[in-house]
Amino acid sequence: MSDTWLSAPDDRLVPELLRRFDERNCLPGERLEQCVLGSLSPDEAAEVRDHLVDCLPCLNTFARLQSLHENSEARYWSQKDRWEDRRLVVDSPSARALQTQVSRLASMDEGPGAPPVLVTGEIGTGKGVVAHEIHALSRRASRPFLEIGCAGTPVSWLELELFGYERGAFPGAAIATPGLFEVADGGTLFLDEIEALPLDLQGRVLEAIEHRSVRRRGAAAVMAHDARVIVASHVDLDDAVRRGTFRADLLDRLRPAMLPLPPLRERPDDIVPLARYFVGQFAGSHGGALSLSIDAEERLRRYRWPGNIRELLIVIERAARRGKREEIGAEELDLPTA
Repeated sequence: MSDTWLSAPDDRLVPELLRRFDERNCLPGERLEQCVLGSLSPDEAAEVRDHLVDCLPCLNTFARLQSLHENSEARYWSQKDRWEDRRLVVDSPSARALQTQVSRLASMDEGPGAPPVLVTGEIGTGKGVVAHEIHALSRRASRPFLEIGCAGTPVSWLELELFGYERGAFPGAAIATPGLFEVADGGTLFLDEIEALPLDLQGRVLEAIEHRSVRRRGAAAVMAHDARVIVASHVDLDDAVRRGTFRADLLDRLRPAMLPLPPLRERPDDIVPLARYFVGQFAGSHGGALSLSIDAEERLRRYRWPGNIRELLIVIERAARRGKREEIGAEELDLPTA
């Protein structure tokens, strides 16, 4: 069986899979879609799966279709379990100053129409952690915190995940599905790497923020929502506006509640507290006893950290996994000395 379906445009991948499934005179495409989405009764789902056991081509196509849905859902639906331990480490003057700014942004959500927040900074500076901290300190803490990465995701999937769709809105749309703005109602929706959104979706995000409503694909009516939007970017959005890749009106809407995160090299008092925290996270593999030597802490302070906090985490994890002692030495960090 050829894989020519892989060359189909992003918004045609699922319909093309369903069409190829129908052409085999096996299962109706809609029934397959319903099985993937879990909308069939147990008996109906069992019939579909019994057929797949005896039909290898259909099983292969079903697996590909299921993977498309699962990759989307696993990344974008509720992240509660992931985020429970993702809090700021407040053990330095820089971190305490950041915590004050975060608390101020969280408190700006006391009334209706919470302003969106723009978090900027280099890759690896902890923009996602800050977004969750704003959520955790706000009145929305008990409601969903949902995240979607705008970079590297097919545009057609971004539209459907953000705004949802009605049954029959496109081939294979077997059931009406709410978008993340609706699912995050009462909570927070975090859009990472907002600069990667195409201009038309940027316009729809702006409308969703300003009007507090969205229109699903294929719907006539709009759906109200009360999701607070936090976006993040590692690029200069003013420059992106000048280049015509980012909407000036969206940036104007985001600018009033803006939080720039300095790179780790500009807040050296954060390095060792963060490193000690990460060491504690990996101490389980050493029977609960693991620490940094004085030489290791000094080496960490001298390094420039081009990859910021993310790089620090990776360095500590690597050293903890290969270290044989209860203390991580400078040599186990494997950092350049210059």
